[in-house]
Amino acid sequence: MSNEERYKYAYALTSVASTGLSFIEDSLSRMMNAATDLAYLRSFYILLSYNLELILKSRVVMVKSFSDKKAINDELRKLGHDITKIGEVVGDTNLQELGVKEITENGSQYKIITTDGKEIYIENFTKIRYDFLDDVMRGVDNQEHARIKEYTEMLVSILKKAKDKNEETKNQK
Repeated sequence: MSNEERYKYAYALTSVASTGLSFIEDSLSRMMNAATDLAYLRSFYILLSYNLELILKSRVVMVKSFSDKKAINDELRKLGHDITKIGEVVGDTNLQELGVKEITENGSQYKIITTDGKEIYIENFTKIRYDFLDDVMRGVDNQEHARIKEYTEMLVSILKKAKDKNEETKNQK
């Protein structure tokens, strides 16, 4: 499978992530008005996790070799929602190019340290969806809205770098 063919799928992944992050940005500024209601925030936590997953998976598509679309689909499904595992497949060098220094799992969250030393806490996609079944009660403070906004801005930066790297890889022979 050529770089151009893989790029079509990587582009689709980043396009979905782009619209998801735009939705978060618009919602935070127009609908939420600094709300810290956990019922509302759960959706944002889920979207942040999902969109980071898509961004990183776009790089998986571009850094690995695949024979066809089915092979891509099989690999992405095998990786599931595990941000740490996806990051390992992307590789340290490729993560650095996105501005990501380190990804570690921290209980029900992933801690992402950027190359400029900032930290992003992304919820485990599966655990955030079903935490109420485990009687997990999250503490929410009056800075939650600001944190989600900051995390979204950082993910947008990572997304832009991923798009650039995907484009660069597409054009390599």
